[in-house]
Amino acid sequence: MPLAAPAADLPRRLFSPIAVGYDRPAQLLSLFQYRRWHRFLLSRLDLSLPARVLDMASGTGALAFDLLQRPCLEVVAADITRPMLLQAQARPYPNSARPHLVECSAEALPFAEDAFDAVTFAYLLRYVVDVPATLRGLARLVKPGGTMASLDFAVPWGPAYPLWRLHTDLVLPLAGALLSPSWRRVGSFLGSSIRGFYRRWPEERLLQTWRDCGFADVQARRLSLGGALVIWGTRAQ
Repeated sequence: MPLAAPAADLPRRLFSPIAVGYDRPAQLLSLFQYRRWHRFLLSRLDLSLPARVLDMASGTGALAFDLLQRPCLEVVAADITRPMLLQAQARPYPNSARPHLVECSAEALPFAEDAFDAVTFAYLLRYVVDVPATLRGLARLVKPGGTMASLDFAVPWGPAYPLWRLHTDLVLPLAGALLSPSWRRVGSFLGSSIRGFYRRWPEERLLQTWRDCGFADVQARRLSLGGALVIWGTRAQ
C-alpha cells in the first residue's frame, strides 16, 4: 500500500539517519524519562489474554519489546520509517517472541476494522496532516471495549515552563550536536514542533477529539513536570 505523502517525508528525513543506536540518546536527551513514560503508558492497557495489540509509530520497537514481556500477546509493530523498523527487527526479544513488523503510515492503515484488542502510539500526531482523521482511523481498529493509549511530549504549565524552554531551546540542540549532525537537527526541531502542535491542539481539544472518535472515559496524565502527556480511553461498546 503506498505511504501517505508529503506528511511521510518529515519523519523519514528526521529519524532515518538516527535509527541506529536511537534508544540510548533518546533516554539521555529525555533526562532518563523516556522508558518511564513507556512503562506508564503500558500500565493503562486493560487486556484480557490472549490479546492482539498494534503499536503504531513503533520506531525501534521499544514499546513492542515491553509488550512482548507479557505472555499470550500478539504484537504488530508498525512505522513509516524503514530504518527504524530494521532496528526493531534486530532487537533480542524475550522468550523468542517477535512482533510482526509492518511499514505503513498512520494515515493509510492496512488493517481490518476491529482487528486489535488495544492500540498504542507514541510521538505520532505531530507528524500527520489530519489529526481527527488519523484518530478515527486508529479508533476503527480497536475492538469495542478495547483500549487505545498514546504518549507524546507536552508543554508544561506554570513554573516548569521556563525550565522546559531552556531544555528544548538550548540543551536539546547543544546535546544533539555533540552526538551527530542528525541528532542536532532533531534536537533543534523538537521544541518548536511541540509548541506549535499544542497551540493548534490544546489538551482539552485533543481529549474531545478522542471522545468524538468513540472513546469513553478518556483520561490524561501529565508526567515529568508536564513535559509528557499520556492519553487513554476505552472504545465504546
